[in-house]
Amino acid sequence: MGAEYCQTVIADPMLEMTDTQIREAAQGIIKQAEYDYGHSGYSGSFAEKESVTIHRGKIFESEESADKFIDDMDNSKWGPADVVPVKGVGWYMAGWCSS
Repeated sequence: MGAEYCQTVIADPMLEMTDTQIREAAQGIIKQAEYDYGHSGYSGSFAEKESVTIHRGKIFESEESADKFIDDMDNSKWGPADVVPVKGVGWYMAGWCSS
């Protein structure tokens, strides 16, 4: 089986959300993907993620630089999605999802 790279943005241009708020928003994205794509185990969507890991160490200047950072990390298709802050945008959520 393969994997699809999924990404989305949790809007928060001022980056004021707490970790709890980010996790709640991410769970909403995961639940919506489960509704949209089912629970097959190989949907290639965020439905394959159970949680997120939040990385606050660096604020990225663009979604592209955030995407490269996440894609370059050891990001298992079965592990949590990763979330990083993007200046003026919000929280960039991405990861490999089993397909």
